[in-house]
Amino acid sequence: MPRPAICVHPIPFDQFDGTEFERLVFAYHWRTEKWRSLEWYGQSGNHLGRDIWGVRDDQTQDGESVCIQCVNRETLTFAKVGKDIAKVLKAPNGVPQRFRIVTRSKISSKLRDKIKTHVKTLGVRECDTWSGPEFEEFLRHVLNPS
Repeated sequence: MPRPAICVHPIPFDQFDGTEFERLVFAYHWRTEKWRSLEWYGQSGNHLGRDIWGVRDDQTQDGESVCIQCVNRETLTFAKVGKDIAKVLKAPNGVPQRFRIVTRSKISSKLRDKIKTHVKTLGVRECDTWSGPEFEEFLRHVLNPS
C-alpha cells in the first residue's frame, strides 16, 4: 500500500513575540546539548546583547562558551548583527568562543559569509547562523528523531 504524502508547514515564528521566540530557542538548546551552564539573559531586558549564554559540558566541546543571539525579525541585517555583537563583546562574560545567531528569516549566503568573517576578526573562534527554515528542521528532528 502506498504511503500517504506528508506536507510540512512552516512554524509561524512571526506570531511569536521576542520573549516567546527566545524561550523556544533556549528550550531547544537546553534539551539538545549538554551544558555546564545555560542562562537566558534576554528574559530580563538589559542583557547587553546576550540573549542566551552557555558553557558546554561534553567531551568534544568541553568548556566552549556560546553566545546565542535570537533575532525574531522578518529580515536579518548585518547592521543588526554587528550592533548586537559589539554589545556582547563589552559584556562581563567577555568574548565567546562561539557566536550563534538564530533568526526567523532566511539568510543569504553572502550575509552568512559576511557575518562569519566579521565575527572571526573580533576573536570569536566559531560562528553559526541559523535561518528560520533551518531552526524549524532542528526542532522537528528533536520531536521526531529518525
